[in-house]
Parts: sequence; structure tokens; C-alpha cells
Amino acid sequence: MNKTGEMRRSFIDAWLTQQAVIKALILREMQARYGRDNIGFLWMMAEPMMLASVITTLHQVSKMGEHASGMGPYPFTLTGYCVFIIFRNSFNRSEGALHGVTTLLYHAQITPFDIMLSRSLVEMIGALFAYAVLCSIGLMLGLMELPVRPLYLFGAIIGMGVMTHAMCMVVAAITYTNHLIGRFVHPFSYFMFPLSGAFFTMSILPPWARELMAWNPMVTIFEAARYGLFANANPNYIYPRYVLGFTMLMLCWGLVAIRNVREHMHVN
Repeated sequence: MNKTGEMRRSFIDAWLTQQAVIKALILREMQARYGRDNIGFLWMMAEPMMLASVITTLHQVSKMGEHASGMGPYPFTLTGYCVFIIFRNSFNRSEGALHGVTTLLYHAQITPFDIMLSRSLVEMIGALFAYAVLCSIGLMLGLMELPVRPLYLFGAIIGMGVMTHAMCMVVAAITYTNHLIGRFVHPFSYFMFPLSGAFFTMSILPPWARELMAWNPMVTIFEAARYGLFANANPNYIYPRYVLGFTMLMLCWGLVAIRNVREHMHVN
């Protein structure tokens, strides 16, 4: 009983220490990126909100994205773009993310995994705040309604965040020692923009295209997000087991890669 209590106490202490480390790294990341001048940390929300509002407004004015199934252009585009921002911003910044942070490794509690996790959380928090603000505006203006299945929407957002974090660990580890691969990071994110499923539904694609797009785990994430948001969304193209398997594979790869690259990170 005493041994069990000691183990529990040790686990709680380690968990509290880890929380403090992640919190400190998040604050450091926000201060380094946005500074304290002007609106400071609010840029974390303002930056994705400006991008999302412009694209969403264009789609609303032009009526793009309005489907017979009752998916309005404002919530359709807003959800797609804000969820995709989680991937795009984190993935683009993962190239060389571990360069220039070796001084942080003086602290035994800080690991490359903690550094990558804090960066991913900053991007996700910013995108979620932007999404919440723009959703509130849309609700007040009557451009959208509350999600009919919020758990699906929440699960899709969390799924995108976890999958993106896993991919970012892989990219950060590879580009730390191979700069050539880093050249393909930004083109890949731009390439994924039209293929992610953020601005189309599987139901409008021809059968041969559906079979191909089903292999893209992002498509399932966006289908789940729309199923959670709209009452008439089609759930037939949601493949949670495939997304979960892909995410777990990327997580295992990322954890091994980030651990191996630690051997090449020397503190001067």
C-alpha cells in the first residue's frame, strides 16, 4: 500500500512538473513569435481569424459551398478553413523547428517532444479561438446555427490536432539533419489545401474520386466535422478506424524520430 502511494505521488509530481514545463514553453513561444508590442498575444487569435474571415466572406458573398443538403456557405467554409489552419500553420513551422532551441535542453525536464508539443498547442489554441469568435459572429448574424452533433465536431478538431502534431514531429526530426526534405514541406501543405476535403464533400465527387480520396485521412476528419455541424450531412464517408490507425502510426514514428534526433542535438 505504501509502495502504491509512493508511485501515485511520484506520478502526480511528474505530471505537475510536465504541465509547468509545457505552460512555460507555450508562454515562451508566444512571446518569441508575437512579442509584447501592439496587441501582443492577441495576434495568436487575430492572425488566423483575419485569414479565415476573408475567405469565409468571399464564399458567403459568392454563395460558394452552398449545397442542396442545407450546408450554408458561411459555416461550411469557416469550419473547413479554421480546421485546416491547424494543419497548415503547424506543418509549415515544423521545418527546422528544433534548430536554435538546444539551449533549452540545459534543463533536464525539457525534451524535444515538449518543444514540439508547445508549438502545436499554440497553433491549435489560436485556430480554436478564431473559430469560436467567427462562429459567435455568424450565430449573431443568423448565418449559421449551433452544431447538431458537437461531439463529432469536437472529435474532428482534436483528431486534426493530434494527427498534425504527429506529422510535425516526423518533419522536425527529419529536417533537423536533412535540409533537402525541408524544401518540400511548404509545397506539400499547399498541395494538401485543395485535396484535404476542407471545401468539398465526398458526396459531390464521382465514385472513382471517392475511392482515391478515402485514402486521405484529412477527408474523414472534415466529413466528421461537417457531420457534427450540419443536420443533413452524410456520415457514410467517415472512416474513424483508418484515421486512428494512421494517427497512431505517425505518433509512433514521430516519437521514435524525435528521440533519435536528440542524440544529434548538442548543447554548446
